[in-house]
Amino acid sequence: MLLLLATIVAAQDKKSPARFGRVSAEDFKQTRTDLDTGASAIIMADIGSSAFDVGNEWFIQVYKRYRRIKILNKNAYDMADVEIELYREGSKEEMLQNVKAVTYNLENGKVVETKLDSKGVFTEKLDKNHIRKKFTLPNVKEGSIIEISYTVNSEFPYHLRPWAFQGQHPVLWSEYEVELPEYYEYIFISQGYNDFFIKDSENSRKTYNLRVPSQTGYGGSAVNTESVSLSPGITRHRWVMKDVAPLKPENYITTLGNHISYIEFQLATVRYPNSVAQPVMSTWPKFMDMLLKDEEYAGTLDKHNGFLTRTVEELTDGVTSLREKAQRIYYFVRDNYTCTDLSALYAKQSIKTTFTKKSGNVAEINLMLVAMLRAAGLHADPVLLSTRSHGKVYPMYPIASRFNYTVATVKIDRQDYPMDATRPYLGFGKLHVDCYNGHARLVSPEALALTFEPDSLKEMEVTGIFLGPDENGMLKGHFQQQATYFNSYSLREKVREKGEENYFKEVEKDFRSNIKLKNGKIDSLTSFSNPAVVDYDFVLDPEEENGMIYLSPMFCEAVRTNPFKSANRRYPVEMPYVPDINYTLSFQLPPGYTVEDMPKSTIVKYNDGEGIFQYLVGQQGDMLQMRSRLKLSRATYSPEEYESLRNFYEIVVKKHAEQIVLKKKS
Repeated sequence: MLLLLATIVAAQDKKSPARFGRVSAEDFKQTRTDLDTGASAIIMADIGSSAFDVGNEWFIQVYKRYRRIKILNKNAYDMADVEIELYREGSKEEMLQNVKAVTYNLENGKVVETKLDSKGVFTEKLDKNHIRKKFTLPNVKEGSIIEISYTVNSEFPYHLRPWAFQGQHPVLWSEYEVELPEYYEYIFISQGYNDFFIKDSENSRKTYNLRVPSQTGYGGSAVNTESVSLSPGITRHRWVMKDVAPLKPENYITTLGNHISYIEFQLATVRYPNSVAQPVMSTWPKFMDMLLKDEEYAGTLDKHNGFLTRTVEELTDGVTSLREKAQRIYYFVRDNYTCTDLSALYAKQSIKTTFTKKSGNVAEINLMLVAMLRAAGLHADPVLLSTRSHGKVYPMYPIASRFNYTVATVKIDRQDYPMDATRPYLGFGKLHVDCYNGHARLVSPEALALTFEPDSLKEMEVTGIFLGPDENGMLKGHFQQQATYFNSYSLREKVREKGEENYFKEVEKDFRSNIKLKNGKIDSLTSFSNPAVVDYDFVLDPEEENGMIYLSPMFCEAVRTNPFKSANRRYPVEMPYVPDINYTLSFQLPPGYTVEDMPKSTIVKYNDGEGIFQYLVGQQGDMLQMRSRLKLSRATYSPEEYESLRNFYEIVVKKHAEQIVLKKKS
């Protein structure tokens, strides 16, 4: 009996106890927060499966999903908003079936359920290949339990659904099971830092009875069918994760989607009965050939674009330099067109429509830019990439959904100039920092691999402050800062949004000392190829206290808090660029005061010179000189390097918080 009991317990431990509709009052006691003390919801169970079944003429893929979620507080009410994406191609479309959604509340000790009205499911068209079904569960409150269950039937074997075992809420049980007949061979792509509670597979055999066309009539229409019995080998894969803590966003991360525990599939080969295996997985040249022919991408770059000729001729009239021709066309598009969507793989409107409307998504505007450059006789091509927030691209083989952004590139005198006309403050040959996300591809027959790495962006900032006494017992100063190129972009956005006057009001407020700012100006504000230079004068009230003056010599340029909050981190640090931040202060002491205390000089190296923090202080007569430099040599750091990087920044924060103390002479 003990052995039997142990066997039953072991079997139960390998399955989730959650079943649709079986919600008891006991289930409402589930308030476990040890996985995340700040949790607003708990995923009690998330169970999915994909298998192949008999369709009209061949196999269909059947995907089933069941979720049970405990809503702890109102911050998780959005969990009641359910969205299900479906794929379609030509006349075929994935079908959503058997939708069940119920909200359970505990009222007077009894479980009360509220079901979703079948009329409450809505459809949204996303693009030519995707639609979205949406619904919201009713009567959701703090403490509710919600259940969702549905089935998707698909005729697209290459669209085997992926699975995320981890998200923004703790997950008590996440399970995915896939049954694959021997006719389909997939590559499995997994990522994440959590161990599987269960990971197994088993082989079996299953019989399918299909009706297939036996002959065709005029025009290829089927006139007869016959029954065929097939018994392919089946491999069942099962993955389970248990008690998975959420992955929380922290500073310096591209997207959590790159790091959550996740598995996806790419169809590699189809082996039909009694036939030779057929490779299905696309190669980069094949993928690019498809895009070059696609009317919703590059298929019309060199067709029917005569309407561009007049504008291109006017822009390049009298210009012999190829570089200047490219610049003029780029500036025209950048300054006259508005981007309506910065995440789009395909164009939803023609080049002519984009040209006329003067607006479009990122693909539409930059494809039009390529067409105009080509109309000027320049060697231009689109470049396909994924932005930092969208996730990484797999370099080995193409997956279209991994891309969401198109830029242009033009080759002049053997030099390539990348361009993005959707960002209004980018200079010629510049890309936004969001585009520096690793692997990219030139959309050309050669499908040349490109890379835009954050490590290649060396961004320097130089700030200088001169401070000295004035005739009224105050301290007068002058501030000048040459911002990094990408900080200059953000600065230009702020100034356009709020105006220079309001911008300098915020600067005054952020100075962290009682100052009055005047004569503020910004050089190179409209010269987008150059970094902006911020320049202003100020008067500072030193606020003497018991004969002492306390000054924070870093003023507004101090690193005030450590950007690395958590004691541990399970995913990489992904800075947008490699920083080199320089600051100098020249301080003439006010008459009648001496230095009572000042920070000591220090130099700290990170990881044998891969980074350096210099804090140098010196005094000569009534002049005090101070210099701070924070420089790194990389933008990306592994989880194993996190602790040392965090400690390095902790030194910077503490040093930048130190003060200069002046004492009034007796």
